[in-house]
Amino acid sequence: MKRTAIAFSVSLVTALPAAALAQAGHDAHHDPQPPAQADQAPAASAGPMVMPGMPEQCRTMMQGMPSECMNAMQQMMQSGMMQGMMAAPDAAHAGETLPDFTRAYVDAMDAMHGPMMEGVMADDPDTAFVRGMIPHHQGAIAMAKIVQQYGDDPETRGWAARIVEAQEGEIAEMQAWLDRKASPKPVDFGKTGGTVWSADEGGNGLSAIDLNSGAVTTVPLPVSPHNVDLTPDGRFLLAVGSPAADDHAAGGHGHADDGGAEGLLVILDPADRSRPAATVGVGSHPAHVVADGQGRAFVSLSGGDEVAVVDLARTEVIGRVGTGASPHGLRLSPDGAELYVANVEDGSVSVIDTASLTETARLPVGTAPVQVGFTPDGGKVYVSLRDENRVAVIGTATREVLGKIEVGPGPIQIMVTPDGRHVYVANQGPEGAPNDTVSVIDTATGQVAKTLKTGPGAHGVSVSADGALVFVTNTADDSVSVIDVRQQNVIGTVPVGDGPNGTVYASPN
Repeated sequence: MKRTAIAFSVSLVTALPAAALAQAGHDAHHDPQPPAQADQAPAASAGPMVMPGMPEQCRTMMQGMPSECMNAMQQMMQSGMMQGMMAAPDAAHAGETLPDFTRAYVDAMDAMHGPMMEGVMADDPDTAFVRGMIPHHQGAIAMAKIVQQYGDDPETRGWAARIVEAQEGEIAEMQAWLDRKASPKPVDFGKTGGTVWSADEGGNGLSAIDLNSGAVTTVPLPVSPHNVDLTPDGRFLLAVGSPAADDHAAGGHGHADDGGAEGLLVILDPADRSRPAATVGVGSHPAHVVADGQGRAFVSLSGGDEVAVVDLARTEVIGRVGTGASPHGLRLSPDGAELYVANVEDGSVSVIDTASLTETARLPVGTAPVQVGFTPDGGKVYVSLRDENRVAVIGTATREVLGKIEVGPGPIQIMVTPDGRHVYVANQGPEGAPNDTVSVIDTATGQVAKTLKTGPGAHGVSVSADGALVFVTNTADDSVSVIDVRQQNVIGTVPVGDGPNGTVYASPN
């Protein structure tokens, strides 16, 4: 263990800026620690080395090192090993006794360390990872090519070939990500005006994309919003979520750890964002919200197995309706008479009569239903089945499942276009391997007509009133992809806030 710690210390120190090393060595030389006595604690237990003048990022990195590494570095500085170590690369290059392949490996590592250190100093953690990994991968490629040049073992040469191919592919993807993040290509929204809202669960706010100018503005919220919707008259913008917390996990469909605090419905005026938002306590773990034409909002409570009914004018809960286990996505029928609610944990869809506020049916549909979508005539309801990678089709007249359609991995939100011809399904995939596709179902054939590539963690779906554009939030990419319905392709991506989930389109009028 000690040998590993010392080796780690050496590799870390070689990556530190030379000025920082020089300052640290100077301080250690002029302010040596007294020899440790038998009854004294090890030097590392006294805390991090005092290194005045060292850059803050270096100081922070060294303070976070394990005690064994710190102890080893202190001993090196006190004994003069630091100066010898810093000179070692030059000696290695000059050493006539070293084989050519050794010098090549050392050169490859030297070329890698500086850019890696520079890369991880980026302000954004995602950017720091990508900028640090690109030179790391370049170093791996360089070492692989060295063994291809000098080595003769078929197995190592095979490894090297696979490494070069894989790392070059990842470098290209990472560079494209950096380019997209640094200077996103402007999106041509055509004649479709209005605003697209995304619920940025990781950022505790809403992002508004102005389709006329392409500008993105952010509205802070007192919740970590999982979903957002508009009232039919466009007067109120509604968002639901647990009380805002810096460590709220975005993109989940389970119960987030909010300390047991009551979830909130937030009511805003989209035309005057400076006006204070009204809030209504609704219950445990609110997931989605929809509003009807009677001034009511329906909020699914995944922690309470119920739907809360809110009077928006009075800003209070006026009723509750029991559902299946862990209700999530919900939508009103086109005539507003019924509310269909997807219950994630018991594989069912609750049918609620909106006049009597009672559950009139509970339909088994499959594993982990997340969201529902009505056809414009109300004749069918499409249900995303996250853990089956399928979409169930319900006939509302018979309340039976008519069939299931294979889609991409982990389908989440779902939306039928205004003309009823297509269903767009966002495939988020598993948390550890976010998917980046949208399945486009042809309602006439009941089959996937096309699969479009959006961004990692495809989650929420909304469509413009004219049916020309579809918008998809990408939770793992902090962006919204824009799909041209006529061309059936992605025409651009717009960066938004952290962890965008639900989305809604607001007409300009």
